[in-house]
Amino acid sequence: MSYIPSSGNIPILVLREKTRRERGREAIERNVTAAKSIADIVRSTFGPRGMNKLIVDSLGDLIITNDGATILDELDIEHPAAKLVVEASKSQDDEAGDGTTTAAILIGELLSNARTLLDRGIHQTIIVRVYRKMLDKAKDILKNTIALDVNLDEKEQIQNVIISALNSKLPRDARRHFAEIVYQAAKRAFDPDRGLDLDLISIIQKEGKSLLDSELAPGIVIDKKIVHPEMPRKIENVKVALINQNIEVEKGDVLSDVTLDRIEAFEKLRDRERKKVKGMIDRLSNLGVGAVFCQKGISDNAQDLLAKRGILAVRRCKKSDIRLLSKTTGAKIVNSLDDLSEEDLGSSTTVEQKNIAGDKLVFVNTEGRGAATVIIRGATKHVTDEAERAFHDAISVTKDIAEDNKMIPACVEIPLALHLDAWKEENITGKERIVASAFIGALNEVPKALIENAGGDMIEDLENLKLKNKENPGSYIYDAITRELRPNEEAKLYDPLRVKLNAISTATETAISIIRIDDVIAASEKERPGGPGGMPGGPGGMPGGMPGGPGGMPGGGGLPGV
Repeated sequence: MSYIPSSGNIPILVLREKTRRERGREAIERNVTAAKSIADIVRSTFGPRGMNKLIVDSLGDLIITNDGATILDELDIEHPAAKLVVEASKSQDDEAGDGTTTAAILIGELLSNARTLLDRGIHQTIIVRVYRKMLDKAKDILKNTIALDVNLDEKEQIQNVIISALNSKLPRDARRHFAEIVYQAAKRAFDPDRGLDLDLISIIQKEGKSLLDSELAPGIVIDKKIVHPEMPRKIENVKVALINQNIEVEKGDVLSDVTLDRIEAFEKLRDRERKKVKGMIDRLSNLGVGAVFCQKGISDNAQDLLAKRGILAVRRCKKSDIRLLSKTTGAKIVNSLDDLSEEDLGSSTTVEQKNIAGDKLVFVNTEGRGAATVIIRGATKHVTDEAERAFHDAISVTKDIAEDNKMIPACVEIPLALHLDAWKEENITGKERIVASAFIGALNEVPKALIENAGGDMIEDLENLKLKNKENPGSYIYDAITRELRPNEEAKLYDPLRVKLNAISTATETAISIIRIDDVIAASEKERPGGPGGMPGGPGGMPGGMPGGPGGMPGGGGLPGV
């Protein structure tokens, strides 16, 4: 219950009874603790030697992953500050496609350092001001001092970036193979004017064999089979029609004026059905259509007629597949065959049915039109799911590189911290210098987590990494796979500029938002019908009702825990 003193010193009840309120240092302390706990959950997954998490969702399904975005998406969060961290990480995934764990670690450390600064008597306003100042300088250094130029045609450099993104998610022997698949898919879907359109890249999972049997199919792969055994299994240089209509006779089309009281009437009905379906197929045949993709059904009669005309047909295609076919073949989606014209048709160099893992799939190749389909193979569903998540991260960082033409060395937080430290010494004084050092210290926590998860010596390796980079910032990195410091000219480990820029920006702005909160008001839950005792039991019913739920955090009056 929250009272506010009036001018006559009489407390006035303003907030609803049972409303929970935390103010001042208590609110900051709880918010920082909640946010830090989210960072700690994903911290151990960071880097090539990061650990996996086993998540059991509300339906009892298992997810085994070390993908930060997936882990945070599956968490059932209650605390409002923790929710802010999760939302920030999701924003990072949406914007850059990778770096969610980096963002979470930075948020946790920026807040933890801010709590220490508050203990030393430094006001929130000063912390916020300096954090923003350091963020602006960090972005400037990353863009104009550290970043390296690169473009999509530099295959070896791009694949090094891709492999860096795959390091933590795929077995070592599969990384180079997947890097080639990702690169070729990106090349097909990239347009200099429009960038890399990820909608042109589809993924199909098929259990069986190994990750090394995964492949890239140029064009679109429809996870359906050709509807009739006598239809051609492969057609080249074919006109394509996309139909959003049942290729069959609708019930009301032929029954409106027929009474089924005689055999003759039934035969008449059958004849009219055949004629209507034949008219549909004639229209397709006369236009020279060689392949039909239908979003709805195709009757047996229509299938027979299509097969006799040598027209390949696939029915009940997914809406997303039909749209992608329209985008790549140039065909328009037609809602009625009566409206189909030459202008509505698209083209494909090859339409072919193949067997993959015992399933029949239809491959539609559209040379030069950008689409690509990745067929992911793996021993189990857990393996293919994690491989798909790895592909998502890898193709996203490739998109970042292709559109920005900028990359940065791995462990970039170390050279960035060195540059910021030198700038701080010349441009910041007094209490603000202490806050600036706290910001720089938070950056160092990212490579520290990398070393820790690799089993290295956090103190010694981190200090040696700083020393190696002092003369030439960015020249040395920590290779978590070999557990050693290496010149980056030899290691060739890089990240997209966009990933780090966005991660540091998102982390700093989120930390600032939480630091500025000095009052948390949590509305009371509305009571369910029946009151605290539960619904009254009927005749013979159970007495009382279900016991009340647990309260907030131990100590009384606290907000719910994470």
